[in-house]
Amino acid sequence: MTLAAALLPLLPGGAGVIALVGAGGKTSALFRLGAELAAAGRRVLLTSTTHLMDPRGEAARPPLTLVLQPELEAPAGDCALPPAVPGLTVLMARPAAEPGKLKGIHPAWISALKASWDFVLVEADGSRRLPLKAPADHEPVLPPGADLVVGVVGLAALGRPLDGRTVHRPERFRDLTGCPLGEPLAWDHVVALARHPQGLFKDAPGPRVMLLNQADQATLLPTASQLAELPADRVLLTMLAPDVRVLACVPGRRP
Repeated sequence: MTLAAALLPLLPGGAGVIALVGAGGKTSALFRLGAELAAAGRRVLLTSTTHLMDPRGEAARPPLTLVLQPELEAPAGDCALPPAVPGLTVLMARPAAEPGKLKGIHPAWISALKASWDFVLVEADGSRRLPLKAPADHEPVLPPGADLVVGVVGLAALGRPLDGRTVHRPERFRDLTGCPLGEPLAWDHVVALARHPQGLFKDAPGPRVMLLNQADQATLLPTASQLAELPADRVLLTMLAPDVRVLACVPGRRP
């Protein structure tokens, strides 16, 4: 099963805005989904409301067109948005201060982009490439009217200690999940992060998917019954590198 096949049934009308939050494979999932949709002839726009690694410096990225529009960093203005064309287009504001990264656009532009493109894929969270994170007060930066929110978790964190080498914002993670700093991360802590109103799906409207990535790096995989208890409309068990594989796709238990 492809990512597109797993996610599209949850989108009203089979199109719309898909926002990714969390940690442990957001960017890989974003580009893979974009490549699958573009290969089907759809008009796909990929962007971020935070930052994104510059795809020009990453050899594994699919064919794409990169557009930089600095004026889109502001919430309003008079500018021409890029025309919707078949294939994968990446739209960002400008190079970021951090080398190798691009600055995202303001979330207020997403609704206007949605009117022209079949799909707008948004990386709405940052995680410093760690497998887990807990959102700060200003996170995630979800665009208004997101049609589907995908919460990503890296299973490679399980069994490792809760610290800054494993979790982005470890103190916040401790407060939300009850895992003491320095103690091994367990499946129950992943569940707690997903269920907490200030956790993985904080402020998420509409349908939700939980994407459990890095299954090939996990010391212990969750069972089918454990997957089905997660607070989402659908739960995916995946490995996204080096080849994308959806190992399981099951209904969750949306609260």
